[in-house]
Amino acid sequence: MLDASGAQHLLLAETLGLAMARRAADILQRHRATLSGESATEEGDDERFDRDNAIFTAVLDAANECLGRFDARPADDRWCDALLQVIHLGQLADLSVTTQGRRVS
Repeated sequence: MLDASGAQHLLLAETLGLAMARRAADILQRHRATLSGESATEEGDDERFDRDNAIFTAVLDAANECLGRFDARPADDRWCDALLQVIHLGQLADLSVTTQGRRVS
């Protein structure tokens, strides 16, 4: 277990959350490009699509659960808000990494 203070745990959680949001935003962008015909499809795309869906679902479920700490509505009623938060955080994470010159895809 990592020996860290409360502030360090908060920073680690923030970093993890932003990384997850950036990953989800990348998945959305890749799927948008595929569906609009901007990218060529390959044989392995179905497997990647399945992996992407599993990752995206896990990230969205985690975001919805976190949002539930601040929003008393049932999970089924707040999933759209969770999706918007994930997209917004993904853009924020991408912007912060890009401005620091460390964009890693």
